[in-house]
Amino acid sequence: MDNHRFGRLFEPLTIKSMTLKNRIAMAPMGTLMAAEDGTPSERLIDYYEVRARGGVGLIMVEDVVIHPSLAFGMGEIGLGAMFDDNLVPGWKRLTDRIHQAGAKASVQIWHPGRQAPSMGPGKSPWAPSPLPCPCPNCQDMPHTMTIPEIEKIVDCYAQAARRVKEAGFDSVEIGGAHGYLIAQFMSAYSNRRADRYGGDLRSRLRFPLEILQACRQAVGEDFPIIFRFSGDERVPGGRNLDESVAIAPWLVAAGADCLHVSTGVYVNAETYITAPMAVPKGHLLQASEQIKRAVNVPVMAVGRLNDPVMAEQAIAQGKADLVAVGRGIYADPEWANKVAAGETEDIRWCVSCDHYCLHSLMTAYTTRCMVNPEVGREGQMAITPSLEPKRVLVVGGGPAGMEAARVAALRGHDVTLLEKEPELGGQFLIACIPPTKQEIIPYLKYQVRQLDRAGVKVRLSTQATAGLIQELRPQVAVIATGSTPLVPDIPGADGPNVVTARDVLTFKSATGRRVVVAGGGMVGCETADFLSSYGKDVILVEMLADIAGDVPPGPKHFLLQRLAEQGVRTMTSATLKSIATGSVVIGRNGSEERIEGVDTVVLALGSIPVSELAGLAQTGVAEVYVIGDAEQPGQATEAITAGARIGRAI
Repeated sequence: MDNHRFGRLFEPLTIKSMTLKNRIAMAPMGTLMAAEDGTPSERLIDYYEVRARGGVGLIMVEDVVIHPSLAFGMGEIGLGAMFDDNLVPGWKRLTDRIHQAGAKASVQIWHPGRQAPSMGPGKSPWAPSPLPCPCPNCQDMPHTMTIPEIEKIVDCYAQAARRVKEAGFDSVEIGGAHGYLIAQFMSAYSNRRADRYGGDLRSRLRFPLEILQACRQAVGEDFPIIFRFSGDERVPGGRNLDESVAIAPWLVAAGADCLHVSTGVYVNAETYITAPMAVPKGHLLQASEQIKRAVNVPVMAVGRLNDPVMAEQAIAQGKADLVAVGRGIYADPEWANKVAAGETEDIRWCVSCDHYCLHSLMTAYTTRCMVNPEVGREGQMAITPSLEPKRVLVVGGGPAGMEAARVAALRGHDVTLLEKEPELGGQFLIACIPPTKQEIIPYLKYQVRQLDRAGVKVRLSTQATAGLIQELRPQVAVIATGSTPLVPDIPGADGPNVVTARDVLTFKSATGRRVVVAGGGMVGCETADFLSSYGKDVILVEMLADIAGDVPPGPKHFLLQRLAEQGVRTMTSATLKSIATGSVVIGRNGSEERIEGVDTVVLALGSIPVSELAGLAQTGVAEVYVIGDAEQPGQATEAITAGARIGRAI
């Protein structure tokens, strides 16, 4: 263990009867992988067991439902449940596996209130007041809870806490953050009641205090209770940090043994709860620090703390007693072990893209990770030795090719990787250039380092040819040669004042002061962001009705904000018709418009595969695979997943 660099992170911490071996918790992140009855599926158990083996002190299992009224489509979307004694044995299977893997276990008991997906005709979510959630996915008119219903839910929390203890968990977390039911009662943003559960701050706090007191009675004095709440809800009329500091001692007096300080409600889930790259790391440490000063129990910080240096400093500087790392451990289950060993360069870094761990989870109920294809498939994607080691040639050192080479080499194959450029990385070398995208670099460095550790023979500045392939005599060829920018067949597209977004972002081509960027997807918008940050006068032209349609909501929010602040003009439902020296013609709403004074046109209109080498390889190689953009241009997730799949299939 590297005690010098990360000594505070790896100090033990005792909370009531629970002693943690270090100050690292895996934050509770929804996966929707429970079985149809609400107990852990084998897939979910595999997921948590792998992360428990990864060295964390505490595994915080995702939210589980405490009342049958929330069992809407439970089997369909994979929600966990703790509202029946018959469910306890299923959860005991999970805690046994977590304990065997060396970690303590907690679980969040939860009721979403009005922040529930549509429940179908005749059904309504429960809430303190008849105010629908502004979040687009949760706008059903809620049923206003009666006093008896409130009392029933309080008891349901208590009984769920009892079951948590009986299932072998070491602690229970009460989910009072992120605008869920408890938070709805706590906040004037969502609570307009005039009875004893609404009004001033103390009255709005009555519901969570009763829950804490009931849970304490149900689990006894020694069993740890963690209370998670948002330090600042970040909405007009919502609870702010000053109020949260004021209520913290009341929560402790009612039974909370540890306060877990998060942020936000559903309407800002993708901007602040699961913050993208544009939000600074450790952005919630001010909240945890202030709340820590107000109480005498441990405080847990969360919020982009996957950099171990920042996590260590948070504890050393007294801003928190332990840190919850969610996406960082989602991306690399071995995060804690690698930090303990001082092997931080070997961490598979989360890039905070928010594409699959949050956006797809909330909209398509799927669990995936851009940089870790094994997420949710741990039991099926173990890297096993090949029974027949082969000579494998990988052509292309982008994300897909590097992953295929890494996995194949780890399985025992003799792998050579050819890259025509002097540096590995492919389009990731470009993706890390626009503003706020620099967190891609640590992941890229991880990929490059793993090739060396796995024994891949890398040849840079080497163009693959039929002769070279014959010389290397591979038994398997993986073609991961990527794509090339699409140049439209319009007048002037081949002119000297026309460049591609790729060439701009790799500094191969300069632009004049006034620039038209053709294409308003992710690449076009990020190129406009890049250029406007250097003072360029940018016009962004997009054929669809909206720009950045392929960007997840969180990153999109900050991207559009920067474009607006930097004065980028957008023209939607518009197409580039022709280009001339100093001007372009745009088609829009059935008419044409000439824009004068244009110095440079930047093309960001998509890509086409570069796969010609596949035909050459097939003449002398037994197995040929085409992956990533060479097969079909798309997201990095698809490319990395394809590399992982092929590396295991060879």
